[in-house]
This record gives sequence, C-alpha cells and structure tokens, in this order.
Amino acid sequence: MPHDGRRARRSLLASVAALTGTTALVLLAAVLPGPDGSTAGERPPPVSPIGGAAVTPEDRLLHDAEQRLLRDCMGRHGFTYRVFPLDGDSASGLFPYVVDDAAWARRHGYGSELLRRREADARRDPNRAYFAALPADRRAEALVAANGPSPDGLTVRLPGGGTVRRSDRGCVAEAQRRLYADLGAWFRSSTRLGVLEQLLRSRVVADAAYRRSLAGWRRCMVRAGHAFTTPAAARASALSPVRPLPKEREIARALAEVRCAEESALDRTARRLDRHHGGLLAEEYRADVETRDRLRAAALPRARRVLDDLPA
Repeated sequence: MPHDGRRARRSLLASVAALTGTTALVLLAAVLPGPDGSTAGERPPPVSPIGGAAVTPEDRLLHDAEQRLLRDCMGRHGFTYRVFPLDGDSASGLFPYVVDDAAWARRHGYGSELLRRREADARRDPNRAYFAALPADRRAEALVAANGPSPDGLTVRLPGGGTVRRSDRGCVAEAQRRLYADLGAWFRSSTRLGVLEQLLRSRVVADAAYRRSLAGWRRCMVRAGHAFTTPAAARASALSPVRPLPKEREIARALAEVRCAEESALDRTARRLDRHHGGLLAEEYRADVETRDRLRAAALPRARRVLDDLPA
C-alpha cells in the first residue's frame, strides 16, 4: 500500500499524547482528543471515521492554533509555555496490522531511528525543563492553570463501559473552547472515537479471515528465517531497547514482513476488515462522527484568525 495511503491509519490516541507533549501537562494525555482537520467553508475532507485521518495541513493548522492559545493563556497566568509542532507518525500508527510498504520499510525498517529521534526531542523539550525547574508550589500552580483545579465539569461514558472526566477550566479547556466552541460536545465525541480505534483494531485481529491470513504470514516468515507469531511481535523484537537489531537486520526483517504480507494476503485482508469493522462502528457511533466533523470544520476559520493574530 502506498505510504500516503497508509498514513491514513494514524492513531488518534497518538495525537492525544502529542497535544500535551512531554511537559507537566501530560496529566491530561489519557483523555485529551487529538486535532482533526478540514477545509474552511467546505465539507471536511474524507477521513477514516474511526481510525483517524491523514496528517493534513488542516491537522497542523488546528494543532498550531491550539498551541498558540495554550501558550498565551499560560502566559497570562505567569508561566512560560513553548509551542511545539505536531509529531510525526510511528510505525505502529502507520501500520497497525502489518508493515506493507516496501519503500518505507527499505528506508526505515520498523522506524527505530524515528523512535530515537522522538525520544531525543522529548529529552530536549524546553517545556519539560522549565516545569521541572519550578519550585514545587509554582509547579502545582502551573498544573492548575493548565488543567483546572480538579477533573470535573466534563464527563463521557466510553464504549464498552467506564467513564472519563476532565476539567472544563484551565488553559487546555480554554484553548479548545476557543477553537471548537462547544467544548463538551468536542470532548465527548472525540474521546469516544479515540477509544473506538482500539476497539476497531481488536475486532480486526479477532476476525477469522484475519487469523487465516495470519497463519499464512507466519509460515512465510518462518521460511524467511523469522519465527514470530504476529507482526506486532516482530516489530517489538526489532525495536527492543534491550537488544535492538542492527539497522541492516531491522530493514531485512521489515522487508520480509512486507513480502509475506503480500504473499499471504494479510495486507489486503487487514485493509478490507478495517474498512468493514470501521464502517460498522462508524454507523453505530454516527452521531459522534458527525459532531466531530462538524466542530472541526467550524474550528478552521477560528484557527486561522488565531495564527494571524486577528480577533476570534
């Protein structure tokens, strides 16, 4: 599958973590929705309704505007916050079921150098250093300024049970309210859809058709000298922080995975099942999909005004 097409499988939950970065704001990383993009004044561009969208200029626009609003709000409370760009995609986000892009695998293997780069960026994050250097009482004040005094005000029941709560106060809430207007609707719809991506993946890998193709993939990988039960196991072994593979072996294994995905039809089966189960979930949660898409489309003109320093 072409790399651009595979980017459409970017994990929404990965962008959740990107919203709060590696700063003390990470307390909200488990519940904040990721930024979604569309074109102003038009219908949003086609997206995978459950599995996340490609990283588009609109994604980056909304992300950058939210970062600017967060920076300005924290500044009014007497704290410094540095904006950061939207993070790139990991191999697990690009290839949630199996690596199936030979060009990408030939260049990156399983993405070990991308992972190391993100880790290095996190270590150099000026926000992390700034918050760590604050006295304990000021650090607590900064967290309240960012996240609100308590996780109250917004509540959503998750698919399959459970409840998530977060504050409707603080700079994170203020920034999202400025962009999306209806903060409660944005929080509820995007949080539920973020959880659904994990449910989607679990349904795909549990499908009998996927398991049949996976058996063929295993046999092919054994013939190539790589005995792994799943693509996830092959990737985890290659990216092990304890015994990482040399780059040439990482690339060789990833290319074998691509060949075996094609030979066993695991790549095509996974895409077909992803569309099928994703469609079923999108229909079941149609109201959330429509709400999310409507709110992000309306947010784009506001985001442009924020970045142009115009009144919202």
